[in-house]
Amino acid sequence: MKKVFFVLMAAAALLCSCGGNKDNGSSGDGTPLSVNFSYTPTAVFAGDEVSFEAEVKGGKSPYTFKWTMGDVVLDLNRVSVKYTFHASGAPVVKLDVTDAAGTTVQKKKVVVVDPPKVQETGNLVLNWVGKMNGYNSKSTAAVADDGSVYSTCRDNKLYKWSSTGASVWVKQIFTPTGSAVNYGTPSVDTDGTIFIGAGTADGQGTLRAYNANGEVKWTFNEWYNSTGAAPAPNCVGPIVAIDASNVYFGCTGSSGIVLSADKATGARNGFLAPAGGARSGILISKNGYINWYGGKYGVFGVSKTALDAGGNSPISQAFRQYGSDLNKSYEGQIALMNIAGVPCVAGIHTTTAGTTRVYAVKAADGTPVCEVVIDDTAEQDQGGVVVDASGNIVASLNYTLGKDNGGIVVVNPTSKQVVARYRVQEKVSGSPAVDAAGNIHFGTESGFYYVVKPNGDNCDLLVKRDIAALVKADARYADSFALLSTAKIWCSPVIGDDGKIYICFTDYATRDNAAAAFGGVVSLSYAGCTGPAASDWPMMGRDRRHTCKQN
Repeated sequence: MKKVFFVLMAAAALLCSCGGNKDNGSSGDGTPLSVNFSYTPTAVFAGDEVSFEAEVKGGKSPYTFKWTMGDVVLDLNRVSVKYTFHASGAPVVKLDVTDAAGTTVQKKKVVVVDPPKVQETGNLVLNWVGKMNGYNSKSTAAVADDGSVYSTCRDNKLYKWSSTGASVWVKQIFTPTGSAVNYGTPSVDTDGTIFIGAGTADGQGTLRAYNANGEVKWTFNEWYNSTGAAPAPNCVGPIVAIDASNVYFGCTGSSGIVLSADKATGARNGFLAPAGGARSGILISKNGYINWYGGKYGVFGVSKTALDAGGNSPISQAFRQYGSDLNKSYEGQIALMNIAGVPCVAGIHTTTAGTTRVYAVKAADGTPVCEVVIDDTAEQDQGGVVVDASGNIVASLNYTLGKDNGGIVVVNPTSKQVVARYRVQEKVSGSPAVDAAGNIHFGTESGFYYVVKPNGDNCDLLVKRDIAALVKADARYADSFALLSTAKIWCSPVIGDDGKIYICFTDYATRDNAAAAFGGVVSLSYAGCTGPAASDWPMMGRDRRHTCKQN
């Protein structure tokens, strides 16, 4: 016998039929009854109407339909229905279909309903945008004293832009074999020297210093391996900290070390080989300690004097805190701040038990000073913290599908309380930044740039702008960025002394295609931003040059 195949008709036609039942003339041939359904749009937001359409195969017509949306049973015996979810969450949608023979089958799907979309608002001026031929992830732009801007991405190149956005030069940091890529962020010294640690995935990490004209000043090659095997350093989101005479750097992998090197020559002064190496930092505290974050291995510290004089044998760390219960995937940035006059390391991380906490420990010995649990956010894997002018810790948050628990949280480390929160159904993967007016800036992986201002225990939204739309609407860049879909932001904003904002992005559609991936660095202006906050750590790396040194 001929196989019976029944696909239910479109909603418009069915809504015109009496009762909604439709017999397609099938007499049934023994094919088992089966049912499925689809819905549009697939990205569902509370308050938006969603269309559901059934598809039935086999069985014997006519059929009856029962739709259940979470706890709501619809009084509609129809092939296609429309429904509006009024609250975010993950309701189970069920479709029960019964054929003429009395057989009933059911199909269930979880529909993730995000909170209502936050409408775009506020004004941003696009000063310029520079194109990079790769995927930008954690790499954040740096701004030199002369206004030059440096940026990197996974094409393993260092880009230099003029203060007006003109391309000055592009340098290959290293030539990879296999899948090694760059996750490093540049730091710039007062004489214009650029330090960049780059290379991960295949243990091809390198540390280089460039002169402002693009010439290589030195390349660090004194890696270490405790097993005696050839070193294979991995640089996972590193930033080089700059002091008067030395620079400080860290890497992971089988050569996981933290080191001090002469910033004029690149010669190693001393090093240690802590568990996990360094996944973010390095930081220089004002009381003479070097601090870093080692992923699941915790927060560390060592005396700067001891590290500088360490010689050719590894020295021991001064402390290690949170080394036994952390989520191994977290690689966000930490910050330095004073709490009651004591230099402290601040950060945010998730424990293996799933508890996310904002914390601060003493930079000298790791003693916990503040621990505040943020129990209504998703597991942290990136992000980071900065400090506002009032001495509060401002942390970026991941989010859970169907919940508005992303955004930022502001914690008072003295009272150990959350003092403000801005919620959004988007992931903030970079550290935020705080400007002189107390506004908090951050970008999201959804491609939006936000500016919010704490007001009581919440925050007022001042700016939300789609970066891709902003770039494509500018006639200067309509051709070069014609293929830009979503400007995924995985890094941190930088606020210049003049109030100009710099942030990198990658094209979401090409992020997984190395041959086609591209991104950019944008220079923005916002009327309410005149410069960074007068705080211990207003942005990732502390300042626009990423010196990573507490003043």
